[in-house]
Amino acid sequence: SPHWNDRARACIVGMTAGHHRGHICRAALEAACYQTREIFDAISMDSGVELRALNVDGGGTVNRFMMQFQADMLGVEVVRPVVMETTALGAAFVAGLAVGVWRDLDEIEGLWAAEERFVPRMEERERERNWRGWKRAVERSLDWVEDD
Repeated sequence: SPHWNDRARACIVGMTAGHHRGHICRAALEAACYQTREIFDAISMDSGVELRALNVDGGGTVNRFMMQFQADMLGVEVVRPVVMETTALGAAFVAGLAVGVWRDLDEIEGLWAAEERFVPRMEERERERNWRGWKRAVERSLDWVEDD
């Protein structure tokens, strides 16, 4: 998303003979960050609300490079919680509320804590140059399948 094109295919663009498998791994991490920016920008545009931070969870959040690159590409702070499996934690909170472990959401709110905050460090000019490169790469992947 947000391209929803069943004729698109994955591709790796911009490689030279000097690239190696480490570059491909980094590109995969960066791609996830670019895709998150696409959704982040769409949410802001559709809602008219300027998003000022991104709270993250899940396995990818253990990768400090990825979290920093995400902050750089979004231009906002990325906040990683102490408990990185927030979805499971949320389910536990809802169950606990249902059986009376906690009285209300205010009591639960105090249980969530940030472990690390990643602030954007990339210059705006570099961010936008990288973003243009991503959009060019996506454009090349669209309509890859031809009609027979």
